[in-house]
Amino acid sequence: MNDHELIINRLYKLLSERNLTINRLATLSGVSQSTIASLINRPTGVPKADTLRQLCSGLGISVVEFFDFPPYNEVEK
Repeated sequence: MNDHELIINRLYKLLSERNLTINRLATLSGVSQSTIASLINRPTGVPKADTLRQLCSGLGISVVEFFDFPPYNEVEK
């Protein structure tokens, strides 16, 4: 799984856990629905840092918390 897929899957998981829609996240984060849709539907790439920070703010978490899942929180030995 590439970074884009990992990030989108994580975003959907957090939305589900918080019972939020993409529309509601757009309102809470100040990121337009079209920007979120573009991020989700784009086959490659990752969101810009400022967009990710805004989305995390809308989700009520830090960027560190967003990336607190494997493989991002695993330490290579």
